[in-house]
Amino acid sequence: MRQFVLVGAWVAAAFLALNIDPAAAHPIPELEETYTQGVFSPNFIPPAAGTYDLPVIARAQPVVLLDATGRRINTASLMDGKVAIVSFIYTACSDRLGCPLAGIALRELQAQLRREGLQDQAVLLSISLDVEHDTPKQLAKYGRVFGAEPSLWHLLTAPSQQVLKAALESYGQDRARVYDEDGRFTGRYRHVLKVFLVDQVGQVRNIYSTGSLVPQVIVNDIKTVLADKTADRSLSNR
Repeated sequence: MRQFVLVGAWVAAAFLALNIDPAAAHPIPELEETYTQGVFSPNFIPPAAGTYDLPVIARAQPVVLLDATGRRINTASLMDGKVAIVSFIYTACSDRLGCPLAGIALRELQAQLRREGLQDQAVLLSISLDVEHDTPKQLAKYGRVFGAEPSLWHLLTAPSQQVLKAALESYGQDRARVYDEDGRFTGRYRHVLKVFLVDQVGQVRNIYSTGSLVPQVIVNDIKTVLADKTADRSLSNR
């Protein structure tokens, strides 16, 4: 129950800081406590880094997005030679086990990367699902709420729906608008929480969601990929 209270408290704080009405975002679902247990402290011992394999799942294509300063930036330049953790979020999402959970997990992951000296070998990207509302200014505010360090955690939005669609298709991230009974768009989006582990050459090596988004597991996966010679060989052949 402690993890549930933690996520709920952060959701409330985020909405106050961002001036977002929770009623205008995702309704918060009724969930059994089992879905929130172990979010950050799993009741199992994660396997040690390098003792397992993470096969290539897919290849993520680079896209040109806008960062929190409004600057156009190619994701390839942010991710090149680094292991990237890529999440798709939108700032008006109030589903405690959706976007806010991703924000809290990446906040903890950011701190852990610093503690373990991996900040120069990894990068965090949060890409907005809401082109209309999530302007660079809004994302900058969101980043401050979650303590995102600009050098390590990049908040990004697409310059158009077409660019966002290309990014979603590349990663296999779903997104559907939610309409009311009169067929009017509510400003909400339905989507499955997905956070992607992408290696140094743009290959997706793992996908996390509710229940598996554990910072220590992700850190071990990052170390495993960094030690994997598959990405090294791909880099040498470029």
